[in-house]
Amino acid sequence: MERPFRNVIFAGGGSRCFWQLGFWEGARAGGLDLGAQVRFAGSVSAGCAMATAAVLDRTHEALALFKDLAGRNPANVHWRNLGPFRAGPVLPHGRMYRNALREFLKPDDLAAFQRVSVAFLMSTYPRWLGGFLGAAFGLSVYSVEKKLRKPIHPRWTARLGYRPLVGFAHECRDPDEFTELVLASSCVPPVLPGGRHRAQRVLDGGLIDNAPVLLAEGQPGETLVLLTRRYERPLPVVAARTYVQPSRAIPIDKFDYANPAGLQEAWDLGLDDGAHFAASR
Repeated sequence: MERPFRNVIFAGGGSRCFWQLGFWEGARAGGLDLGAQVRFAGSVSAGCAMATAAVLDRTHEALALFKDLAGRNPANVHWRNLGPFRAGPVLPHGRMYRNALREFLKPDDLAAFQRVSVAFLMSTYPRWLGGFLGAAFGLSVYSVEKKLRKPIHPRWTARLGYRPLVGFAHECRDPDEFTELVLASSCVPPVLPGGRHRAQRVLDGGLIDNAPVLLAEGQPGETLVLLTRRYERPLPVVAARTYVQPSRAIPIDKFDYANPAGLQEAWDLGLDDGAHFAASR
């Protein structure tokens, strides 16, 4: 009999991350109830929102909420807001993400994170470079490494001085503080700007590792890693760790916040992949 998964890692990937929630539900339908097994969830970027919905057992609600927001968003760039009579930001992503979290989270939800620990990865700036230049440089280095090496676990930004910073859901005093923590882990200027954690400026934790297995180090039991990208290279083989990836490319861009059909497709693909994974165990 396969050992249960005590830990799960939610990779980043923006809108593609809805594949993870579909996988969660598909696995459950196939007889693998991850919600009944998992006691620790490590997450980064949009994976933080997915970890939250999964631990709260409200995955369908999360999908419906963001599909509704995406359906009411006419485009991913609001060019009309460049003019003198702007009604909001040119890039609506940050406001939409914040509104979704505020609508989704309730004060009573915080008790769940005393039972299941949820960790969020952020990246600090290097000592020698901060502000706009630090953000632009870090994101550029990450993008180049992703393009050239296609790594599952990036390394270049850490070598340049960007460092991990970890926040925990159970430390948040209210939903507003929780929301700010999730947004801090997802800070990708200028699309998702303004990342701060306890007065410290931070960036998307994906700069350190977009599949943050480091968060589960020291945790007992088996770890399941939910990726959001299909890799050409073989997935790592590591003791007590199982990587899963989409069976094909997820049909939505990570920053596409105006495509409810694409969100549903990501979920549906995850649903099938989760059911097949459960059947294979």
